Amino acid sequence: MDSSIVIEDSMMAYRSGECPPPVFFYCSRNTAEPERSDPKAILANIVRQLSSLEAGLPLLDPAIKKYKERESRGFASGALNIDESRALIIQLINYYPLTTIVIDALDECDPLTRLDLLEVLESILQDSSQLVKIFLSSRDDQDIVCYLENYPNLEISSTRNKDDIEAFVNAETDCLVAKKRLLRNSNAKEDLKQLIINRVIGQSSGM
Repeated sequence: MDSSIVIEDSMMAYRSGECPPPVFFYCSRNTAEPERSDPKAILANIVRQLSSLEAGLPLLDPAIKKYKERESRGFASGALNIDESRALIIQLINYYPLTTIVIDALDECDPLTRLDLLEVLESILQDSSQLVKIFLSSRDDQDIVCYLENYPNLEISSTRNKDDIEAFVNAETDCLVAKKRLLRNSNAKEDLKQLIINRVIGQSSGM
């Protein structure tokens, strides 16, 4: 399932005044952006998003207090650690009637430390006094599957979106050929186009 759909649905509910805005993070195992696979950075980002009820409004008291505390130490301890972020998230959640947290591509999080993230998310669910909803998307890596086996799960296999992938690849290939960005010097456009389509669909693995 595309997490963007969940986020957009939550944003629509927020814009209609039904609930606060969602908190979301897209994980990525990209060497150029190591923080996007680091549980410590992910949790700190969630803290940042929760620190103000809306863009442009003042920071909430727990965030201000933590900032002043760290400022008094000259920020010697660097970025928030996992325990600090967890405590702050639970405090900040108290300011919201509902908190929705969406984390996309959890499997892209560092395999050596992502269970730390799951443990914190689980403790947030258990210890928060306000209603919290957490939506995670991931491939079926066994450590994640095992950890989440007692929570509601929706499994989507590659066969379920096969028709969508075929339609998308066909349309995009036709568009590229029409714009002469693909096969512009070929004398066998139709055969080669079909070869390309079959190869892309065959290797898409449902993505």
